[in-house]
Amino acid sequence: MGRKPGKADLRHSRDRVKPDLGKLEKDELIRLMELPNYLRETMLTVIALGEADASEVSEQTGRSRTSESDRLNQLERMGYLKRRHAWRRVYFSPARGMS
Repeated sequence: MGRKPGKADLRHSRDRVKPDLGKLEKDELIRLMELPNYLRETMLTVIALGEADASEVSEQTGRSRTSESDRLNQLERMGYLKRRHAWRRVYFSPARGMS
């Protein structure tokens, strides 16, 4: 008799998107590698999704939406991401030279 999957089981079974790093230039890869791990994971997720809000990134990384929101805003201030407002949502996508 099987047991019902718990929250932890669902987190590990989630299909995570993977970025196509082959389309990045050498200098773009170097810039990514200079980021701390916690920012790099967020950045790679946005590259894989193309455009995403904090909730979508959070679903992929398994971290809280507020943590991802902070990281997305930090990456935008650093020039890695650009933002687009659509009514009450903020979408982030790779800045020119990072996609």
